[in-house]
Amino acid sequence: MRYYILFALLLVTKVLRAQTAPQYMFETWVTSKVVFRDGTELPDAHPLKNVYIKYRFSRPNKVNVSSIYTDYGNAYLFQVDNSLLTIKNDEGWVVNTYRTEITNDTLVLLQAGRKGFNDPDALKFYFVQERSFQNSLALEPADILKVFERDTIYKQTPKIYAVYRGESFRNDMYKGVREDVNMDNRVGNLLATFIVSKTGSADSLKILEGIDADYNKTFVKVFKQNRKKWEPALLNGKPVAVQMSVNLSYLTSETAIPALLASQKANQAFTKGNYELALYYFDKAIASKPHDKEDLYLRALCKLLLGNKDGACEDWNKAKALGSWPALDEMLKKYCL
Repeated sequence: MRYYILFALLLVTKVLRAQTAPQYMFETWVTSKVVFRDGTELPDAHPLKNVYIKYRFSRPNKVNVSSIYTDYGNAYLFQVDNSLLTIKNDEGWVVNTYRTEITNDTLVLLQAGRKGFNDPDALKFYFVQERSFQNSLALEPADILKVFERDTIYKQTPKIYAVYRGESFRNDMYKGVREDVNMDNRVGNLLATFIVSKTGSADSLKILEGIDADYNKTFVKVFKQNRKKWEPALLNGKPVAVQMSVNLSYLTSETAIPALLASQKANQAFTKGNYELALYYFDKAIASKPHDKEDLYLRALCKLLLGNKDGACEDWNKAKALGSWPALDEMLKKYCL
């Protein structure tokens, strides 16, 4: 899925719109739906079905773009000139060009198809303010971790989550550990949970699956260095404690490159509608990196499109155990309940 999200985010496009004043951009926007130009719903096989994209615009001209709801995401620069929104990297290269429309607290972007904006395959991305998006999600009993002394600790979900004040907590953990531990020929997966308090402090770290003693010790040290870099989760506008998780995987160079190539071939086959070939390559990729949520999600979609709903639900539940996100939750509700 990251292949398609990257494609959607980085493809230089021009987008039709009405009037937009710059001050209205200074919000955090998340996708609520993606449809074809005429409003027709995307088929489940479409790579951007239920895609999650977050744009966080801040003054004077910064925008963070993320496909992970807990992260701010990569930082870019933006400008609005005569109703034209342009997003650039730090070197000044144009990443995206949009003409936008904001109506009733909704941001709409029309992405041109191959034949332009009148192409039936052109896509409309609808964005809503992040708080509105979270408020639209139901609070489920399973979203509660525990209740004690009149206080409640929630589980990380798209509705309730703490936000890391950096581009990516996961990437900062990778980087911090590498500064102290030589990861050459080290393989394994680290899965840990922790609680971000109402004040935004991360604590109660539990390593559920570790790699080795040296690595785990360094991981704890780096975690403590970043424990104050959180914004607390909010529920009905009030800060609440929430259990978050992080998953770090390591492969040797001998296995990482073949796994990456298998994922790329799987994505290419999926895009062309060759789901049997895509399934073959997703199997090869997941055999080397079983904790890859995106590959599990897309392999499940391949299985569903090939008529194996039980196999699809099995993969989606494996992915959910590694962390929930909107597209995954939507598929589980639609096919697996």
